Amino acid sequence: MKRNRLFAVLIGTGLLAATATAEASIYSVMNQADVSGNVQGTTNQYGNTTGGLGVRGSLFSNGLFGTAKYRHQFGTADQGDTSGDSNTFGLKIGYLFPASPILAVGPYLGYEYNRFSQNDAYLNSQSSQSLDNLGGGLYAAASLPFANVTGYLGYLGGVSETSHVTGFPPLRYNRSSNLLQLGVTAYYPLVANLNFFVGLHDDDFTQAGAPNLLRGTVGIGAAF
Repeated sequence: MKRNRLFAVLIGTGLLAATATAEASIYSVMNQADVSGNVQGTTNQYGNTTGGLGVRGSLFSNGLFGTAKYRHQFGTADQGDTSGDSNTFGLKIGYLFPASPILAVGPYLGYEYNRFSQNDAYLNSQSSQSLDNLGGGLYAAASLPFANVTGYLGYLGGVSETSHVTGFPPLRYNRSSNLLQLGVTAYYPLVANLNFFVGLHDDDFTQAGAPNLLRGTVGIGAAF
């Protein structure tokens, strides 16, 4: 009888430890700071392909998570301009529910600011388009045998849209562009707390004047 009880306790302890290890591995990339490079292409209108750099931080505690990112593209989003760039700042705050020992999913609130700048040296003109978007979506984190994976699907409503052309005051529109976002990132462990990651992201604006962006990303992250 004592032997059976001991055996049951050992099995139970083993299962709890295995579950805890699996759950911990799901969130192992949710406390991380990373740097990345990317190649981004505009998929609508007269699209251009540019390269860029980004930084991102992610925090996780007791189901709650938050991410913050900044990205700079070294080039204009549209063809026809002699130079330009774009800058993006984004936030996500949400909660993950464990769906299984290897998967957690949950909702999030998101905010994103984008500024697209264009320069035309022949006409000696500069213009920019700034977009604010606020909304939410669904976030997921999974632990696979070969990698950890995160993904999201979100829809951010347009809050404001401002255009600025050299020599004229900024023009604020009553309309603004909504933003549909989806992306997936796979993290591969390297040494110690370092991860190599690759990702694919799609940002589609509903307003005809804003670019739709498809972006491939590679980078290094340090977990803490």
